[in-house]
Amino acid sequence: MNRFSIFTLLLSLGFNLWSFGQETEAKPASAQASPEEFIFPEAVDIGGFGSDEPVEREDLPMRGIITFGEGDYSHSNGAHWETFSWSKFKAKRWGRYQVRLTYTLKRASLGMNFRLGDLSVKKSLVTAYRPSKTYLGTVYIAKPGPIPFSLLTPPTDDGTFTVEEIALIPAPEGDKIMPSAEGHITLLAKDATTWSENMRYEPKSEKNCLGYWTEPDDMAEWEFEVTKPGRYKVSIFHGCGGGNHGSEVAIKHGEQELKFTTQDTGGFQKWKEVPVGEIDIKAPGVQRLIIDPENKVKSAVLDVQKVVLTPVG
Repeated sequence: MNRFSIFTLLLSLGFNLWSFGQETEAKPASAQASPEEFIFPEAVDIGGFGSDEPVEREDLPMRGIITFGEGDYSHSNGAHWETFSWSKFKAKRWGRYQVRLTYTLKRASLGMNFRLGDLSVKKSLVTAYRPSKTYLGTVYIAKPGPIPFSLLTPPTDDGTFTVEEIALIPAPEGDKIMPSAEGHITLLAKDATTWSENMRYEPKSEKNCLGYWTEPDDMAEWEFEVTKPGRYKVSIFHGCGGGNHGSEVAIKHGEQELKFTTQDTGGFQKWKEVPVGEIDIKAPGVQRLIIDPENKVKSAVLDVQKVVLTPVG
């Protein structure tokens, strides 16, 4: 190698070292790289962390929840689809339900298609070595009677996927409940969750109430938003007739409880307002109020059109 080549090599090496030093020198704050200049790694699936699955309440009532276990479905495994079929379900009453699947899955993911009534949902299930719950959506059961449904997946005859349970959980049929401009809170029949075996929301215009309240263990619950805590008067608009009056009914808010006795209003859809007392809502946010009969003196307890909470003062 001649002198000129050595000189060129040294010059090149020196330039590269100088360039490296310039690039690694700390930039002033005004010259810091923007987020767009960085290349971030792709997101990693870590088993559902940060998912949009609803958080199930710890005090979820059990009354009225319909469950189907491992022995309630028939199973077939074809060339393209593995099918789980429920053909013996006969709905006792109409109403809206949330559909919850409990499963195990010993693979990275699995696509599935669930069909029940007006609900048809496609979803990718994530790994679950222990029984895991996922909500599939809501379904409206329009009338009592047989309602077959099914779940389909690609073939998994290696035993990596199991259906532990399908649950139909009562859900309200109305809208989110918010206070009026004056602070009144109106709990309509259609907005209630019916934790019940027989009682249900009756949507016909001449009724528009909670009816078929023939089981005292059936409950109605409203979830609503309060912006101004304080004391509220509680009034129930109820109907009762045919000599069925006289049942004891409790209205509950947390640890607070009010009681009243049903009155003869001249008929189950002839409404009478009955003031039942006051409750103290101590903090803003989501609240729950329950109508829970304590007994039934004859054929039915009552029908309920609405409950109204009026600020005191």
